[in-house]
Order: sequence, then structure tokens, then C-alpha cells
Amino acid sequence: MSTLVVKNVPESLHERLRERAQQNHRSVTKEVIVLLEQGVSGQPQRKPIKLPPPIKLKGGPLTIEQIEAAINEGRE
Repeated sequence: MSTLVVKNVPESLHERLRERAQQNHRSVTKEVIVLLEQGVSGQPQRKPIKLPPPIKLKGGPLTIEQIEAAINEGRE
């Protein structure tokens, strides 16, 4: 595997790379490799999907029986 050394990286860019790597659970080196691969291949970057926060139920989690009863309600 080849080695690439990049000199004089602006501190603000390095900080953004570190933040991005942390968000993607990668090292800075692996994050840079992913970004280089995307840039060279022309593939657009996929943005993570933001899910809404889970809904908290007053009575706690539902049982299978409660779910099935709600599904079957009004079907008779």
C-alpha cells in the first residue's frame, strides 16, 4: 500500500476532518481515504438519514397482544 504525505493542512480543515471522522466512527486517515475515493470516482457523498426521536409511551412498551388487538380492532 502506498503512503501519501500532505503538508501544510490548514488547522480549520484538519479540525473539520477530525469532526467528520468522529461522526463516521473512522480515523482521520480512513476518512481522508473515503473522501479521496469519492472525489476521484465522482460518486456523490451520501448524507446520513436523520430519524425522529423515539416516542415515549406513558404505560411503557406495548406487548404483542396489545399490538395485535389494536391491529384487529374494527376488523370484525
